[in-house]
Amino acid sequence: MGHVLKLDAVLFDLDGTLVDSVPDVRWSLNQALAAEGRDTVSVDQVKDYVGQGARQLAERALLDTGGMINDAQHKRLLDGFLTMYRNNPVQFTTVFPGVFEALARLQAQGTKLAICTNKPGITTWPVLRTLGFDKIFPVVLCGDKARKQKPDGGHVTETAEMLGVDPANCIMVGDSENDILAAHDAGVPSVFVTFGYCHMPVDDLKPAVVIDHFDALDDAIGQIVSGRVSI
Repeated sequence: MGHVLKLDAVLFDLDGTLVDSVPDVRWSLNQALAAEGRDTVSVDQVKDYVGQGARQLAERALLDTGGMINDAQHKRLLDGFLTMYRNNPVQFTTVFPGVFEALARLQAQGTKLAICTNKPGITTWPVLRTLGFDKIFPVVLCGDKARKQKPDGGHVTETAEMLGVDPANCIMVGDSENDILAAHDAGVPSVFVTFGYCHMPVDDLKPAVVIDHFDALDDAIGQIVSGRVSI
């Protein structure tokens, strides 16, 4: 159906793709909201917030708990959230089943790995170090370091460049519209995981392959590399 792909690297989103981080994001955000005299937010609300970066997360939380007051309060909430999250990165966060095994198989095949996330570095690195992902991924391009953030394809291509590979020889794995739209924009085939925090129907996003578990990643990559699916 499609063309055969020479696979050099697989790029992964972080939140909702490799890890279920919403419980910790919610806890830290609610601590910061309470300090501002605001109500707490629910798991479902936080799932709706994640993916656009911490600044928008803080703004959405303020809007949902009484409205934005001023820039100073936005900065206080953002700083409070980031500090709380950085200091408590994985109290409740879990790695999705099959992730470590799938990554080990890719490494054993000589495939390069990277993380391409809109999450800022201040909260990304504590999570990666605590879970051991920093030993697995030689390249991590966070939203605050990228020239352009997902859904812009520039985030994907810059991550590939940091790995020293041609973006045309990469696959992007993600759980949200930002990931798949960025992959499309970069001309990179994508694998969509169904257990994350997407905010629109997957059929509208048209990833190359959809998987429900990381045990299915090898076959999904095989379908793309062999040209058995349109990309």
